Amino acid sequence: MKKYRDKFLNLLLILALFSLAACDGKKQTREKDQARDKSSTEKEQISRKNIPGGKGSLNEYDISNVSAEKIALPPELMEVSGITFTNDNRMFAHGDEDGDIFEIDPQSGKVIKKFSIGSFLTVKGDFEDIAYAKGKFYLVESNGKIYEFSEGSNGELVKFKTYKTFLSGKNDVEGLCYDNETNSLLLACKGSGGKEYGKDKTVYTFSLDNLELDEIPRFVISAKDIKNNSVEGKFNPSGIAKNPLSGSFYIIAASGNTILEISKAGEVLDQADLPEKVHIQAEGIAFKSDGTLYISNEGRGKEPYFIVYGLNK
Repeated sequence: MKKYRDKFLNLLLILALFSLAACDGKKQTREKDQARDKSSTEKEQISRKNIPGGKGSLNEYDISNVSAEKIALPPELMEVSGITFTNDNRMFAHGDEDGDIFEIDPQSGKVIKKFSIGSFLTVKGDFEDIAYAKGKFYLVESNGKIYEFSEGSNGELVKFKTYKTFLSGKNDVEGLCYDNETNSLLLACKGSGGKEYGKDKTVYTFSLDNLELDEIPRFVISAKDIKNNSVEGKFNPSGIAKNPLSGSFYIIAASGNTILEISKAGEVLDQADLPEKVHIQAEGIAFKSDGTLYISNEGRGKEPYFIVYGLNK
């Protein structure tokens, strides 16, 4: 009888030890999960701390404001496609079919001067966006062709260089901006992002060091994620710009009426809907050095204009 009792007690002891080990394992797993969550939170806080003054996040702009400041543009910019700022905060814009470049007063919307790219005549094309980098302007066509040129005086025709890329009309490039950290231009595709990317949208990098377009996209924006976060359920990029305060990238879509904030690593940080009452057709986006956000809109036969968003105070 004692023999069986000892075996029974030993069995109970073994079960107790197994139970303690299991509890300890669950505790360690729980602690690891908590540590991982804490680490993720700390990383996010660190990334946000790297933003000068904590400014530049999309949620610091009142995008939903239907009374945002509206600046009218002249009729010659009826189909304004892109806008950009130089280092000294001068605004430049361009039309859709002619290589005409306009310097615009950002306070009044009036044209200060106009010059064009060309030799004897102004170059024509399907121009979609403009960027400025290190004393040069860059203009992109929907087929991915890039034009490089210097600023001209009023009425002047300026010489230019062109760079062909592997992109085509199927990709329908509509966004262009400069990334000072990589010394490159970013090209956002409204159309196909490439065979292997399906319905996802892509942004490619054109290096200003070797003057070549990287075959691998800098950003791949998931169509599924956008569909779940956009009122219209679609996102076809029409403009891209880098926020000088946060270092993140903002992408707008006239088709989808949406604006996204993308991290340097390509993560979608935030998204907001562009009110249709305010943005009839958002085509261009640019930032002043103080973080003020400008979004230009085609006139659709009425009146072209841009909307100004200051940082929330």
